[in-house]
Amino acid sequence: MNVPALQRAFRLLALLLMRWSGLGLALGFAACQQWVEVAVAMLVALAQVVAWRHRLPLPWEAAVSAACLTAAVSSFLLLYERFPWWDVPVHVTVTGVLAVLVAHVVRRGSPSARAIMATGAVLAVLWELMELAGARWVDPSIYVAPADTALDIAAGVIGAAAAALLWHRPGRAERRGARPAR
Repeated sequence: MNVPALQRAFRLLALLLMRWSGLGLALGFAACQQWVEVAVAMLVALAQVVAWRHRLPLPWEAAVSAACLTAAVSSFLLLYERFPWWDVPVHVTVTGVLAVLVAHVVRRGSPSARAIMATGAVLAVLWELMELAGARWVDPSIYVAPADTALDIAAGVIGAAAAALLWHRPGRAERRGARPAR
């Protein structure tokens, strides 16, 4: 196999993993009848498909996929229980990339920094409401103390602000249209 063919094969494999690993994870959990994990993995799959179909720039699409997969696998591996601090970087990262994704979809590809930050604040609050609902109706072991909730919302807002700065960093506008057709 020549080098260009190997590069194309590697790129195809990377794109398949980036775009369909959430669904694969959900199918694996379903085979093991782990239904809460199936639901979480389907949220990952949703984020992956939305990022792909709404043509989020490839580095951001990869970031959405990796961050959401990390959050889902962290839950399955009980990393949030084992390492109480692990929740904060996950909130920063996931809220940040999802704020860019949602603002990108709503603003049709050109979200302002303000739109990304506002979206991140809304997502941070919604995430905490989902945690509260999950603790109430799905798994009472989900930690929803007021101080933790406030810290998680603050982490999400910080993540959205950092993502907004990265989205609008100098030189990014020239690369924005450089994504190849699919």
